[in-house]
Amino acid sequence: MQEVLEATRGQDPEFYAKYPMRLITEAEEHDIRAVTEKWRLPDEYLYFLQHYVSESLGWSTDEYINLDIYGARDIVQGQLGYSYNPVKNEVILEWPHSYLVIASDEGDPYCIDLSRGDTAIYTAEHGTGSWDFDIAYDNLEEFLHSVLLPRSSGEWETDETEEYNYYKVSITGEGNDKIKTLLFIKKTFSCDYSQAKVYLGALPLQVFKGIESCAMKIEADLKKIGADYELRQIGFGEFISAD
Repeated sequence: MQEVLEATRGQDPEFYAKYPMRLITEAEEHDIRAVTEKWRLPDEYLYFLQHYVSESLGWSTDEYINLDIYGARDIVQGQLGYSYNPVKNEVILEWPHSYLVIASDEGDPYCIDLSRGDTAIYTAEHGTGSWDFDIAYDNLEEFLHSVLLPRSSGEWETDETEEYNYYKVSITGEGNDKIKTLLFIKKTFSCDYSQAKVYLGALPLQVFKGIESCAMKIEADLKKIGADYELRQIGFGEFISAD
């Protein structure tokens, strides 16, 4: 996902300077444990918390005024004022009990319904006296498209949407030179030689998942060392999902 952001920035650095284009990655284990002990989360959303947003991230775009995407470290705090009243120390009964707020835009919540088991995103306008939720996005993938690939406005508006091709690269065999393949694995995973041998013994081994330009570089490296590999195009949903 970070590769997508960097590629987007490169299209027009001055225009995209107003967008936060770097995500904090790899949530702390104790933060993830606290979240999973409290809620049963859809796998796709849990993976997103683990690997892309470990703490709250502010996001200001043409589509959102001031979107706060909650991370594993502060998603519990993100429920305050919606499902729980911290002043009275009591549950807010008017709030749908299965709705988890994953982001908010100037008080308007974006939620997933944990009773469904999927990642359909619901939203409602705050300050109206009652919550009238509608589906904003059919799944997390669509929500992230709206957030991570922000729309332009005014003179920049076009009818075309920038498309990215995503690929997965996996080593499928040691190839012509086992030592070179082991060294490639050792460098890729920042591991020692013994761990690299373990990885090589459990093929296929995914070594990259991301946009096309980066995948082509990985493929060139694997060709150079003579390793057996598979290069497969994937969709955005598989790109952000757990393997």
